[in-house]
Amino acid sequence: MAITKYDLAIIGGGAAGLVAGVAAGAVGARTVMIEKEERLGGECSWTGCVPSKALIHQASLASKCGCNQGENILGIVRDITLKASKASKAKAILDRYGVEIYHGKPKFKDNHSLVIDDGKIIEARKIILCTGSSARVPGPLGLEKGYLTNHDVWDLPDLPESMLIIGGGPIGTELAQAFFRLGTRVTLLQSRDRLLPRDDDELSHELTELLINEGIHIRLNTRIDTVEKNDRGWLVKAGEEEFLGQHLLYALGRKANTEGLNLEAAGVEYSEEGIIVNRHLRTTARNIWAAGDCIGGLRFSHIAEIEAKAAVRNALFPFNSKVDYQGSPWATFTDPELAHLGLTEGECRAANYHYKVYSQAFAGDDRAITDGETKGRIKVIVSPYGKILGVHILGPRAGELINEFILARRKGLRLHEIGLTVHVYPTLGMAVQRVTDDWFSDMAEKPFFKALIRIARR
Repeated sequence: MAITKYDLAIIGGGAAGLVAGVAAGAVGARTVMIEKEERLGGECSWTGCVPSKALIHQASLASKCGCNQGENILGIVRDITLKASKASKAKAILDRYGVEIYHGKPKFKDNHSLVIDDGKIIEARKIILCTGSSARVPGPLGLEKGYLTNHDVWDLPDLPESMLIIGGGPIGTELAQAFFRLGTRVTLLQSRDRLLPRDDDELSHELTELLINEGIHIRLNTRIDTVEKNDRGWLVKAGEEEFLGQHLLYALGRKANTEGLNLEAAGVEYSEEGIIVNRHLRTTARNIWAAGDCIGGLRFSHIAEIEAKAAVRNALFPFNSKVDYQGSPWATFTDPELAHLGLTEGECRAANYHYKVYSQAFAGDDRAITDGETKGRIKVIVSPYGKILGVHILGPRAGELINEFILARRKGLRLHEIGLTVHVYPTLGMAVQRVTDDWFSDMAEKPFFKALIRIARR
């Protein structure tokens, strides 16, 4: 059987794989990409970010206009997802750089050789694993079939009358609000005392209260005992309480896709959390790297992209470099959105940092007032002299507003430099500028600065 040889093989055609393929092809490496599905784009494009944001947008329209968006809303979401995939230029760019693409399930023979399920053998000097992740369903709670995850909820023919959601992370929280606004009776069961427990304590508590006040049935501190399906739907028992819903959606985190790869043959070690890598993203096999969801950590598409670039750099060039996570930002696209950058206030307290918190409510921002979106605030955590330690935004377009702080933090800018930067009025960005006002007031009260002011004043 003929063996095709490459400089680099990339396993997986999702967010990390596509970026890795373009980067490797652009520097002239003979590259092959192996994707088990018949389509490129991975989880984010087909069952994650794109369809969920389409659903959230439709739900927001329904909420604002107070109208019924129609029973075909999930069909609209599917159409938007398909249009977005057709608009993607990923395959064209891969073709441009000579990246070959095979669709099939790969399996390692050894650390240089892969067999695709049609029997084709591929050899590569270097390999990057970008196999992604899938929904985690705990064995004791899950039945063999019938429940939903973010992977197949989009296949529902119609909006459900009722839905039970187990898990209060980003996926569960976003979908709970979206389906509720579209008319589904939603019950969200969360084992913690708030939703989104990785986010800032204060703001995630505030968001939890906002969603409860909106009317979503959220049960906190709820431990699930049993899950069963009967002729009425799904029955979840938690202590003395019982919850019934037409459909059950598990949103309990993600697990790395490692099944069927025969990683043992390649000498690649992995755990329940994902493929084990060092700080340079090299696995326990010296010629194999990994990036994206399959290594655990922060499972976001933008994180997968920077990991993929680092993996290609380290695989093809002699000088290894660590990934610059730039404060590990993310956003949850509820309404209002909740965006995260750097340390939370709780983490600062735990580390005994000296810090100061400054905040600006959107209720005091003119654009937020004109748009009728005044819930939430910007919360900035800085060192005594303005170094940005963390930023957390609950409010309209928080995922967009956080980007200014990401760049400022990466470039080592202090809080006052944002305050001295012109922001267009009237925009939500003015709230970013206004959050610095109290910092200037605090500095003016310090004896050292008072002395400077007296000397400089004429």
